[in-house]
Amino acid sequence: MSHWDAKGFWMRDNIHWPRPVHPLFVSYGLIPIEVGSARAYEEWSMPSLKYAYLVLHGYVFQRIEPIGGDAPPIMERFPLLFHLWRINPLLRSRVLGFGQFIKEKGFEKHAHDWREVWEPEAQRRLEPIRGFNRANASMEEIANHLEQLYDFLCWAWNPHCKIVMLGMYIRGRWLEICEKLLNLTEYEAFELVQINDPAVLNTMNRLLTLARRAAADQTVSEILSLPSEKALQGLSHTWFQKELDQFLESEGDRPADSFEFTPTWREMPEIVVGIIKGLMDSDNSITEDSEFQAYRQQRIKELRSTLKGKERKDFDAWLELAEEAQPLSEIHDYILLTVPLSLTRYAAIEAGRRFVKQNILDSPDDIFFLYREELLSALRKNYDHASLNGLVAERKAEHCKNFSLVPPQTIGKIPIAPPFHVFPPIAAEGMKIFVKQYSLLEAQQGVSLELSPEGELLGIPGSPGVAEGSVRIIHTAEEFSLVQDGEVLVCPFTTPTWTVLFPKLAALVTDSGGALSHAAIVSREYRLPSIVGTIKATKTLHNGQRVRVDGTAGKLQVLD
Repeated sequence: MSHWDAKGFWMRDNIHWPRPVHPLFVSYGLIPIEVGSARAYEEWSMPSLKYAYLVLHGYVFQRIEPIGGDAPPIMERFPLLFHLWRINPLLRSRVLGFGQFIKEKGFEKHAHDWREVWEPEAQRRLEPIRGFNRANASMEEIANHLEQLYDFLCWAWNPHCKIVMLGMYIRGRWLEICEKLLNLTEYEAFELVQINDPAVLNTMNRLLTLARRAAADQTVSEILSLPSEKALQGLSHTWFQKELDQFLESEGDRPADSFEFTPTWREMPEIVVGIIKGLMDSDNSITEDSEFQAYRQQRIKELRSTLKGKERKDFDAWLELAEEAQPLSEIHDYILLTVPLSLTRYAAIEAGRRFVKQNILDSPDDIFFLYREELLSALRKNYDHASLNGLVAERKAEHCKNFSLVPPQTIGKIPIAPPFHVFPPIAAEGMKIFVKQYSLLEAQQGVSLELSPEGELLGIPGSPGVAEGSVRIIHTAEEFSLVQDGEVLVCPFTTPTWTVLFPKLAALVTDSGGALSHAAIVSREYRLPSIVGTIKATKTLHNGQRVRVDGTAGKLQVLD
């Protein structure tokens, strides 16, 4: 049996977890997605069971779990059998319910729910969790706190999945309207609703303000010319330290460079100091970009004037919805997922410290090699502490070994998809939109991994525009300080933390992602030409190479 066998068809999740994940992250980062998505799908009558995960040798694989399992191979020979969806009671009720949900404008009705319903509830639920005093808590209280965090994450994935579905459905309808009424390309349609997400720009602007003030203060800027960790010591009684502390208090609970339990900005203030140092000599400012917004409004006015009656009414209705749904809403990611996962990390590390004091573990970080149930049992003394160290050592060795494995991009045979015509037309239309939108999240595999003979590398258009610059390959946040103004950043993927580099860059190129990945959406907000989903840019290119990036065509040209 191969290392990589599993029942059904699975795809690697390269965008979020390109590296092997820890057991504790499986418990808090993946299982709540299954729980929350199952509830969201049921409440909105989606014709699937849930978003499912499979972790093999630490690598994360994903699928949307079909109701009744994958279609058997016989369906390929007899497609008429797909009409049998009517005899599976759950699938039948979901398909008919989904059609009804669309007919009653379910997606449109929920378009404002983030601000009006889900965000206030998330803040209310988070408040007592945020106020927890870890340092003075008993082991039992830490266990209860970790239970609360798990419950919050299982709840949070319900609105999170709904926000993603809303965005996909509304974007899909908007693209259809633009193509049908105005014959616009996907790019032109996206450009019309390109409203900057204040959450993306707010964090960046706070850092830029700090950088400018530091550059204008000779004492502070001299101290900042030291290596980041030394600079932090020198700044300890200045206005800068006070401002930095305030920034970290409201923005610091984000992992430095991944979607896993890695150290956060709050724990590694030197990373934020490094970012500020990098911005001190940057004259870029991140604003609402009034010039572009004026162009956008003018373009909408021109296009609108070519429409009349019902067509204009449809255009206006979907324009308003798409403007509401377009921002990536990093703020919802931050409140629903990033903050609670960071708080989980802090509580786990606190438990780890106590186990180190009791000689149960060697290092606080060893705690991440336990699953949730094991950690809670150990905190409540229901677990044989003597065996914990051996278990952790075994898993640690395995985790190290996993890094040397090369996982496949897919497992199992791609199941045949049901033909849309077997479903009621209104439900089928909705299904088509979701299938199309999901395909835009991640690059399809099978792309050539070499440069072409002409020195070209192809990917997926991320953000339009053409720019030239020298390649800078970066894998982790620790390397951020290497990035110089005007370089082309080449990286495996981006997370919200990586956005702090965008003002310095000429262009962005990623290995993973599709037209609706984080890298593509946020680079469009920054008007930064980008290519995503190149699969192997970080392995094919090398630092210092001069390249031209054409974000509109999704093509990179090596110039030297």
